[in-house]
Amino acid sequence: MEKPNALKESLFSACCATLEKTGWKGFSFAKASEESGLPLSLFYDHFSSLSDIMIYLFKKLDREVLESINISEVDNPKDILFDVLMIRFEAAQPYKLVLKSFWKDWIFTADQAPPLLLQGFSSMAWMLEAAHIDTQGIKGFLRIQGLTTLYLLTLRTWLSDETPELGKTMAFLDKGLSRLEKMAGFLNTFEI
Repeated sequence: MEKPNALKESLFSACCATLEKTGWKGFSFAKASEESGLPLSLFYDHFSSLSDIMIYLFKKLDREVLESINISEVDNPKDILFDVLMIRFEAAQPYKLVLKSFWKDWIFTADQAPPLLLQGFSSMAWMLEAAHIDTQGIKGFLRIQGLTTLYLLTLRTWLSDETPELGKTMAFLDKGLSRLEKMAGFLNTFEI
């Protein structure tokens, strides 16, 4: 299994340290280079745009979830998906300031939005795969869309959740998954 490159991980950490100080609006690779002492050319080699930083983080979180999840055959899909997404939120804890800044400051540009959105959908498809939920066809597409929407809404709750056990996040996610489960039951009554 291919592990993240140590150099790219160092560059990512340097970007995160700078982002925590400057936010997204004040960030530049030149600042990250200056603060970290790493050559700007290395940032160029590994991150072609600001959205690449977030894509790297999304994939890093995906990997942590996929390496951590342990599914019992008796678990129902909603419970599995709850565990999968909570593992993702717990894995994101060290990057909460970066994500909070992203949520507040990010300005989508025409060249950065498509790859970032595609990676977001891909990440949620992988979360469904981790829960052994089919992502193929129209139903799979709708599941990915629904989970992406729920994840973003839950992310907003998580960003402000200061409780030690993430109780607000868990309650919001559980309620949202119950709604998705009802919608999925409704969709299953139709031949798609």
